Amino acid sequence: MAGSPEAAFALLLLALIGWMAIPLLPAVFELLRPRDAAPLNAVGNDAGRLTYFAESFTQRATREGLLGTMVPPRLSDGTGIRAHSVNAPLPAQRTPITDLVVLMDSEPLPDGCELVAECLARLTMRGGRRGTYRAVLGQRDILLGEASTVLRWIHARGRLEVGNGSRLLGRATAERAIILGTGVAFDRLESAVVRVTDQETSEAALLPSGAYARFVPSYGKQVGPSYWRIDGGLPIPAGAMLAGSVVATGAIVINDGARVTGSLKAHDEIIVRSGAVVAGSLAARKRITIERGARVSGPVISESAIVIEAAVVGGSGKPTTVTAPVIRLLPGATIYGAVMASESGLTVG
Repeated sequence: MAGSPEAAFALLLLALIGWMAIPLLPAVFELLRPRDAAPLNAVGNDAGRLTYFAESFTQRATREGLLGTMVPPRLSDGTGIRAHSVNAPLPAQRTPITDLVVLMDSEPLPDGCELVAECLARLTMRGGRRGTYRAVLGQRDILLGEASTVLRWIHARGRLEVGNGSRLLGRATAERAIILGTGVAFDRLESAVVRVTDQETSEAALLPSGAYARFVPSYGKQVGPSYWRIDGGLPIPAGAMLAGSVVATGAIVINDGARVTGSLKAHDEIIVRSGAVVAGSLAARKRITIERGARVSGPVISESAIVIEAAVVGGSGKPTTVTAPVIRLLPGATIYGAVMASESGLTVG
């Protein structure tokens, strides 16, 4: 009945629910009709410091005297320590080595070596083929043999070189560079530069703005200065320049030799053709492909997959992030910063 206490309570409840929903309306509208095209700096749950375990182990090794002249026989918790050197090398054996291992010099480890505790390499580490390591800290370079496996983390204060067919199942970091062979599976990589093989990468030339034909989308809606929303796909012509950011409900294709100074977001796929340059970020719900000779300066983020041929992402002194559930890197692929594959990362020949 109109005016009853029940009706008044129902109206009050609806008013309260409506008032509480007001702050959520922008998010709902963005979900239904996404418009954001700003550069993406966040990389999800994997954005934590990848060198955390290496830093913690360095502190422990220093406390336990593992970096001194004489290495103790045991840690303070009773864990045994085994030293490996040219005068007293670890023997080739089928059973796992459960002691913490300290590599005193650069004497190569035997093939098939399995270390189930941490390994500290005081000089350059030279791993044998089919080695298995729980965790490795290298004070200089680390050279992993073919078909090696790292179960948790590995960090080199110099270069980390990974042999063909290896698996980096946790965090792999290096201060100077990570050089991956082919057929290398990985989860999370970070270094000043990450490169697949030593194959030379030809970077797209950065020409003056006047060398490009100016391109402005002829359809869609301009929702701000140099900011367009496109219903459908957007091909950017070869040799043209787009100054601005775009959100497209379809696919975006940056054709050969084109240049974009802004960020691109597609609800379909993004393809950066050979010789194209993007001075900004890429984000897509489907696959992002960066072809040979292309260059992208900002983060590359896909909800599906990323394929990088012999192209460059980021720049020296300007680290960025590549992240997707599935990532495939071809020989010559060069990334300055971090590479995060939440499901499957692999270098392919």
